[in-house]
Amino acid sequence: YIGSFWSCPLHITHNRKLFEMEAQDLFADIQSLPRNAALRKLNDLIKRARLAKVHAYIIDYLKKEMPAVFGKEAKKKEMIKNLSEVYIALQREHNISVGDFPNVSKMQGALQTYDFSRLRAVRPKLLEGVDQMLARDMAPLLSQLREEAGQGPEPVVSGGAFNGHQDGPFTEGYGEGAGAGADESEWVVARDKPKYDEIFYTLSPVNGKISGNNAKR
Repeated sequence: YIGSFWSCPLHITHNRKLFEMEAQDLFADIQSLPRNAALRKLNDLIKRARLAKVHAYIIDYLKKEMPAVFGKEAKKKEMIKNLSEVYIALQREHNISVGDFPNVSKMQGALQTYDFSRLRAVRPKLLEGVDQMLARDMAPLLSQLREEAGQGPEPVVSGGAFNGHQDGPFTEGYGEGAGAGADESEWVVARDKPKYDEIFYTLSPVNGKISGNNAKR
C-alpha cells in the first residue's frame, strides 16, 4: 500500500487521489480479516492434512525401493536426485494433485541428511482415517462456513479510523457535492433555501407542486 497514512493534509498533493484510494483499500482489507479467519484456518488444516498424506506416500515409496543389504547409499542418492520422477509416479498411482506435493528442492535437501534406515512403510488405516476426515468432517464444515459467510452480517474491525466517515476530512473533494455540509451542525440546504424558494414560487405551484412544463423552464 502506498501512502503516508497520517491524519494531516499532504505536503505534496500530486498523488493525493492515489494515496486516498490506497488507504481505503488498506482499511477494507483489514476489516475483512475476521470475516475470513475461520475459513482460512480450515483451508490451512485441509492443506496440511493432504501434505501429510503425500509425505506418507513418498516415505513408503522410498522405503520399498531401498535395497535390503548392499548399495543403500548409492540408491539413496539416486532417488533423491530423481525425486521429481518419484512425484510423477506417485501422482499417477494415487491420483494426487500436483499442488499437494512438497517443494522438490526443499524435500531433496531434507532427505540428504535423513537416515533412510528409519523409513517406515505406510499404514493404510491411517491414510483411510485422513480420507474420512477430509470427506466426512471437513467438506460439510467448509460448505457450512462458506454459506454462513454469505448469509450473515460480516464481522468487521471497528473503532478508531474504521468508525464514522469512510473518507477523512483531508480527502480530496471531501465536503463537496453530495457530501457538502457533512461536518456542519446547520442543515446545508438552509443557507440557500430562501433564494430557491423565491424561484419555486414564481413557477405557480399548486399544493406545493409545480407542473412538468414549469419545471422545464
